[in-house]
Amino acid sequence: MEVTEHDKKYNVVILGSPNVNPGYKLVDNTAYPQIAEDYERMWRVLKSLPCDIFLGAHGNYFGLEEKYPLMKEGGAIPFVDPNGYKNYITQKERDFRTELARQKLAAK
Repeated sequence: MEVTEHDKKYNVVILGSPNVNPGYKLVDNTAYPQIAEDYERMWRVLKSLPCDIFLGAHGNYFGLEEKYPLMKEGGAIPFVDPNGYKNYITQKERDFRTELARQKLAAK
């Protein structure tokens, strides 16, 4: 979404949960055969989003505990963190790819 503060526009991304939780079956999943393809689409979409402010379902996704106290100090808005967003997405995609490769190997 786009928000405006003091005549400045920001692109905000509120991220759900791009995790591969334990027990997720990414390979040969008869209940959800296209799960890996849906993850792939998700990564494409997430990487295409313009993001100035990164928020998420859980504060640890975007460093809430570290950033919130900085708001009281004034100055730059600590939640403006496009690199934090890119780094988080990169790490979660890497985690997905590692798990997908592991499951493909195990399925052979």
